[in-house]
Formats: sequence, C-alpha cells, structure tokens
Amino acid sequence: MARTVLEVFLSSTAADLKPHREAVYARLARIEFFKCIRQEDFGAQNAEAIHYCCDKAHVADLFVGLIGMRRGWEPHGDNTQRSITEMEYDSAREAGRARYLWVSPDDFAVPGNLRESDAEHERQLGFRKRVMAGGERIVSQKGFDTPNDLAAEIVQQLLTNVITGDLIKHLRADLGPAGALTTIEDQKPAIAAAVEKLAEDKEINLLALARNPKDVSIPELEAKLKERADQEESAGHQRLKTSAEYWRHIGALAFLHDTKKALAAYQKATTLDPTQHEGWGRLGELHFRLGDLSAAEESFDSAIRTAKQANNQGVEAHGHVWKSWLHYAQGRLADAQANAESGLELANLAGSKFTMASAYGNLGAIHLTRGELDKAEDMQRKAIALAEELAVKEGMARGYSNLGIIHRTRGELDKAEEMQRKALALDEERGSKEHIATDYRNLGIIHQTRGELDKAEEMQRKALALDEELGSKEGTAADYGNLGNIHQKRGELDKAEEMHRKALALNEELGRKAGTAVNYGNLGIIHGTRGELDEAENMHRKALALNEELGGKQGMALAYANLANIYDSKKRNSKMCECWKKARDLWREMGLNDKAAEIEAWMKRKGCPDA
Repeated sequence: MARTVLEVFLSSTAADLKPHREAVYARLARIEFFKCIRQEDFGAQNAEAIHYCCDKAHVADLFVGLIGMRRGWEPHGDNTQRSITEMEYDSAREAGRARYLWVSPDDFAVPGNLRESDAEHERQLGFRKRVMAGGERIVSQKGFDTPNDLAAEIVQQLLTNVITGDLIKHLRADLGPAGALTTIEDQKPAIAAAVEKLAEDKEINLLALARNPKDVSIPELEAKLKERADQEESAGHQRLKTSAEYWRHIGALAFLHDTKKALAAYQKATTLDPTQHEGWGRLGELHFRLGDLSAAEESFDSAIRTAKQANNQGVEAHGHVWKSWLHYAQGRLADAQANAESGLELANLAGSKFTMASAYGNLGAIHLTRGELDKAEDMQRKAIALAEELAVKEGMARGYSNLGIIHRTRGELDKAEEMQRKALALDEERGSKEHIATDYRNLGIIHQTRGELDKAEEMQRKALALDEELGSKEGTAADYGNLGNIHQKRGELDKAEEMHRKALALNEELGRKAGTAVNYGNLGIIHGTRGELDEAENMHRKALALNEELGGKQGMALAYANLANIYDSKKRNSKMCECWKKARDLWREMGLNDKAAEIEAWMKRKGCPDA
C-alpha cells in the first residue's frame, strides 16, 4: 500500500536564501510522498495570500523553515511587524506541527543590494534569536555552503523523521506506556540519531525504507549496529567511545520494544564510555521501568555527575527531574520536591523549557499527594502553559489529564471530566492510541467515583480493547485492575478476583513490582470482604514485602493499614496496634499529617498505646 502523501510547508526569508529555497523545493519534488508547498504558489503579496500561507502552514504535516539574515516582506496590519516567514512559523508552531529549522550562520554573506534598514535588521535578529531559543528539537546552522548541500541535508532529516515515526508507531505499542519518566517526545531524538547513523554508514537507504516502512526489521538494524560496535571495540582503546555510541543507538531502538535488551545495550555503553550522560540517564529509566529503584538512582546520579562535569546544565536538570520521579515513587516527597526544584532552576538557566515543564508536572504530583490541591493545580497550569508555548500537544494532554485528577480529588467531577476530555481530544488528534487508552481509564474512574458503574465499565473496556490491540501488557494490566475495582464495588467478588488475578499475572510477567503490589493489596481486600482472613493477611504481606523492596513508603503505609484491619477482625489487638503505628509513622515521614491524624484517631478508638 502506498504511503500517504505528506504536505511539507517550505518557508524562508526572501532573496538572500532564494537559491537554497529553490534547491530544496526541487529535491522534495522528486519524492512522490512529499508535496511541497511554498509562498510562491500563492500569487501576489496581499491579505488573501497572507491568510492562505498561514492556513497552509497551520495544517501541513511538516514545516521547513530557512531563516536567513534578510527580513523579507512585512505585511501591513500586524501590530508586531512580523515578516511573512515569521507569521508562517508562528502558525505552524501554534498548531503543534513538526518543525525543522535551518538558520543561516551569523556571518552568512548578504549581497549589498539586499541590505535592509537597521530597524528591519534588528527585528530579523530578534526573530533568529527567538527561533534558536524556542525549544525546537532540530535547529541547524550548518549546510549553507551550497544550495544543493543544504537541500540534501534537509531531505535526509525529513526522511529520518518519517522513519522514526514509523518505528514509534509500529513498535512503541509493544511496550505500552513506559511510566512517568518517558514520553514519546523524549525518545524521538535518540531514535532519529540511530537512524541517521545507519544512513551515514550506508547500512540503510532512507528513501527505500520510507517508501516501504513495513520492510523495516528492527533486529536487522540492531544487528548492523552491533557489528559496527564490535568492530570499533576491537580496534583498541581510542575507539571505545565510538563503540559506546553504537551501543546507545542499539539501546534507543530496543527501548521501543525490548526493555531487557535496551538495558543490556545501555549497560555496555556506560561501561565503554562512563563519561556519557545520556547513556546513564536512559539506563536509569530502564532500571526504573523494571522496578530496580536502587540501580536507577545510581544511574541518575551518574547522569547528573557526568553532565555537571561536561557543564551541560540541560542534561543535569533532566537528571534531577528523573530523580524526582524516583523519589516520588518511593514516597520520599521531600527529596522528590528538592530534586524537582533543582531541576527547575537548572532548566531555567539552560533555557530548557521542555525540562521545566516536566519539573512543574513533578511538583504538581508531589503537592497532589500531600493534599495541597491549590499548589498542585498551580504547578500543572505552569506545565501546560510551557507545553502550549512549545506547541507540544503530548505535554498539554498530560497536563490536562493531571488537572482532571486534581479536580476529581476535590470532588469536582464535572470539571474533572472536562479536563480529561480535553486530554482525550488532543490525544485523538495526535492519533496516540496508548494515551487515548489512558484517557478512557481516567474517565472510567470518574464515572466509578460518581457511582455510574455501567459507564465506568464501558470506558474501561474501551481502554482494554485499545491496549489489547496495541499489545500493551502494562496498559492491559491497569485495565483489568480497574475492572476488578468496578466488580468489587458491585459486590461481584468472584468477577473482581478474576480481573485482579489477570492483572497480577501480567504485572508479574513484566517484572513490575509496584503494579504487582497493588494487585496483591486488591486481592487481600477481596479475601477480607469474604471473611477469608488468613488468605487476606497473606496477600497484604506480599504487597508489604514488595513495597519494602521498592522503598515505597506510601505502599507500605497502605499495606500496614490493611493488615491492621485484618488483625482487628482476628481480635489480635497488639498486632493491630503495631501495624497502625507503623502506618501512622510512615505517613508522618512522608509529610502527610492529615493521613497520620486519621490513623491516630483509629488508634485512640481501639485503645492502642502511643496514640
């Protein structure tokens, strides 16, 4: 089946880059699945042409901007005196289109007859500065030596983008959501770098692969990279860094579909080149995904240390954000907040708005856990504002989803549903099935909270259908768990147990200790409801052991509270009080004094000492 034609909007400043623009247009015209659109196609410079240009930039699949030293046409009627190129760029950015910008070198020669007024020149310098600091993922100041060289580089970048999208689309589903640390936007640059390296080594033909995406064999690509990695390693000490680079590329591809293979690749990369912060960061993410939080923290510390040594504040900031999520998962809220704030400060210094948005999201989650809902909302709205500024729809969707959780926690269920449906609309627009499934799950929880159990089940089954289609075992486990909760609320305990055991089997297969602990806790509650107290105790102790292994204070506190209820039913008062005390102390350690006070009240009612 032929690939869908992609519209490429080509925008550039005026006469100083005219030969480059024409060379790019001519080269794109040779590729049957690219349809290149440019301002010259729209006729005269008038209000109708402005509207048409901006509309086309707004809806194009890809935006290519060539930003030179000359200002070009500044249409009348724009209060900020933007050039037509600037207006087209803003239109594409507001629509969240993939943008690829080539900014000519600062010493790029402009013929004397093309020189503009000093005021126009200053405005153009301001636009160039805005673009370079605008959070774009690919900005180049190379390749302007000849128009044909630039055209070749641009076409290679666009083909790489196409193939990277194919890999994510076809393989990301095997993995499902990788947890809070990773987004698709985070992964794209590493995957694109692997594709570029394969093309540079003449191991793949970009155009051929783009024409036939189903011909891509990931194991074959990984094998080619491994062959190069082994050759470089065998060449001696001076080539070890190059070998490590190839192993990072292997890890980037495996990151999409095989967690353990990716882990082995990044472990090899960091062994060969312990100074490379990217490898340490990815290694930490993989350890986190597999539930080895101690190893994850060591890797994140190495990422921060090596980034600091390289004076790379952007990566150092991201390292602190990674650690923030790790500590949050462990219930170490003070440490999580300190790392998020350090990451935010460093990201601000580095001008890394993407990482700033992540840090605000982390802080929002921390405040939500503490019950500080106004602070949580403030942080999430800051994260959304940055995502909107960067036109990153994935970040906007996640922010709205988090706002939905905040409103749900307040009991503002209509507002919660409104936010969640905004997230769903963005995810449907992006075609992200994995996130659409997450949105359905969250909507299901809202309906369940209202007591609308049939609607809740409908949403959860929509999520389940998508996750099964995607092959996402992690998502499927979450769906089964939520369906179990719905059946449990209806009093259908046999069906509830069936769902929770399905979730448990998947989480155990994936090695997800946190998810497994939740499943044991839910099964314990079911057995307790039936009066099967010994089996209930067994389930809660299994949940406790996993949370202790993970260092998850919140999970430990919940397990101790559940065990206290079991011992209360068994009339074993000393054991009951012992578990209540441990749960209370854990909530205090986390800074959740309201929860600690609730348990203190229970202890007093039951006559526990130390209450």
